[in-house]
Amino acid sequence: MLFAKIAGILIMVWFYQTAKKQQENGMKWAITGLVGYWLVWWIVTLSIANPLLETFERSSALIQMSIGIIPAIAAIIAALFIRKKFLVDAFESKNQ
Repeated sequence: MLFAKIAGILIMVWFYQTAKKQQENGMKWAITGLVGYWLVWWIVTLSIANPLLETFERSSALIQMSIGIIPAIAAIIAALFIRKKFLVDAFESKNQ
């Protein structure tokens, strides 16, 4: 859970800085990136991680920790796609 919180903050800062470099609205990018990150995190936690943790509840701590990181990894990947979409949109708006 700590990894997910730290990653969420870093995503927000990353989106904000990227928006400023593109001369776009930094707060819009940061909030959208964070909301996208947390939505994916919650969806993956509820649909994949929690059922897996229940299945492997008697497993080692390493397996449980690995399963616990899955939602954050999925959310980071989603944030990459969101950022990519924002960059494409910014590029297209500048070339019109």
